[in-house]
Amino acid sequence: MKRTGLGYALNATSLGCTAGCRMNIEDYPILGEMVTVTAPDGSTIYGVVTNIHILDDGLVRQLATTEPIDSKVIEDNRKYRTVPLEFTLAFVGFKKEEKVIHLLPPTPPLSLESVFRCSDDELRTFMQAGKIGGYLRYLVGEKQILNFDLVAAHFRYTMAIFNEEEKQGWLEQSTRTLTHLYRNDYATLNQLLHSLAESAMFNS
Repeated sequence: MKRTGLGYALNATSLGCTAGCRMNIEDYPILGEMVTVTAPDGSTIYGVVTNIHILDDGLVRQLATTEPIDSKVIEDNRKYRTVPLEFTLAFVGFKKEEKVIHLLPPTPPLSLESVFRCSDDELRTFMQAGKIGGYLRYLVGEKQILNFDLVAAHFRYTMAIFNEEEKQGWLEQSTRTLTHLYRNDYATLNQLLHSLAESAMFNS
């Protein structure tokens, strides 16, 4: 099976990592998608893309002051120059000896370890392991940095692999999990469910 490489780990902690790659307008990380990276012990770490940062350089800053910028210059800058892109991952589980576990990995990946996009089969295997939606606690655990749109983006990404019956079951169970996590915080729960409702409409 051919795997889609997205970049390389730059630095990592037990909670997640930052990865980098060359900006490619045809293939790039997507907010909320799930990826894998290998740990030093050979286990597979699962992560969710939580932020994407396209970096600039001196030339881009100079070009931005030009009015107008020629379309050929823009195309050349995007296609042929090495425009750096960084993206951050939140770890949500790992697989060791063919068993998927929705816990943080014992060890983070080393620098320059390859980051791969999950195939539909890999994603389905992860989603159906353990308690459905249990790993979502790693995306919503910190209220101070809770990004409702990130959770909605992840839902849009994951639901795309399911048929209608599977989609409904996974959506209901995952929403039930989130409701339990924020059962004592109605204001936050209301905002979160509103974002998920928008996500469901996007996928309908």
